[in-house]
Amino acid sequence: MPYYRCELVSPLPVETVRLRFHALVRDEPGFLQSVKESFRRRPEGIPPFIGKFDGSVGHMHRDIRYRNSFLPRVRASVAAAPDGTLVHITMHLHPVVAVFMLLWLGAVGIGAIAAISQEHASVASTLIPTGMFLFGVVLTAGGFYPEAYKARRLLREGIGARVA
Repeated sequence: MPYYRCELVSPLPVETVRLRFHALVRDEPGFLQSVKESFRRRPEGIPPFIGKFDGSVGHMHRDIRYRNSFLPRVRASVAAAPDGTLVHITMHLHPVVAVFMLLWLGAVGIGAIAAISQEHASVASTLIPTGMFLFGVVLTAGGFYPEAYKARRLLREGIGARVA
């Protein structure tokens, strides 16, 4: 399953980085607010992430105006470093999506192995489950990793850091 880790190093002190994180994250909007926001462009100044940042740890995801079930869930922790602040970032799939994809890819993968291992299997009977398995892998990775890189860039720019 898609998983992405990185570390950001900021020359700023820990408290400044925490304040910048608070500026990047907002609370989950209510139902009416999210419906209202879905029909308009996001105004300038609205934080790019939704979630919580308490103390030195934050759990968030990007605030997007389109559907992406593979949108990374971001966990960030802030710690002091000799030359400023070190931010550990971990990104992963939503647990429900991860379980669904594991079940789907597992079932299709077993079907592909069974079809390939048959002695008199036709080309179509081996290509369909193999193609479905590959499609699932590409769909998951293609929806997760570009969004993970965007989230990393937004966090890096927002806290004034560089990738370690």
